[in-house]
Amino acid sequence: MIMRELLAAIRERDFDRIESCFAEDARLRVLTPHELRDLTGRGAAADRYRGWLESLEPFELLDGDVLEIADRVRIRYRFRGRDPEKGWQENEHTGYGLVTEGLVAGLNVTCTGFRPTPAP
Repeated sequence: MIMRELLAAIRERDFDRIESCFAEDARLRVLTPHELRDLTGRGAAADRYRGWLESLEPFELLDGDVLEIADRVRIRYRFRGRDPEKGWQENEHTGYGLVTEGLVAGLNVTCTGFRPTPAP
């Protein structure tokens, strides 16, 4: 299932692989504590993930799961990493996706925002 592939790609921070999980015209809507983003296209989706994850070093996916709910798929994951400017941060995303023809056609994500956390 493509949402499990997306979770694995997030775990590895493989942005090309993340991009390949989305349909060409996919819609990614993200609600963060600061704003609502509405993005279109697989490249825009991959860029959003790059913005969240790329600078965190080290990076660790703490947990995550995928669950089919009728005609939608829930993806949930929590991660931690060290931001070069803000220090250790933790974040959780929960998304509800529509899969069409084996690719993510739409994904609505809510985000806790990056929360300061002690070093592991």
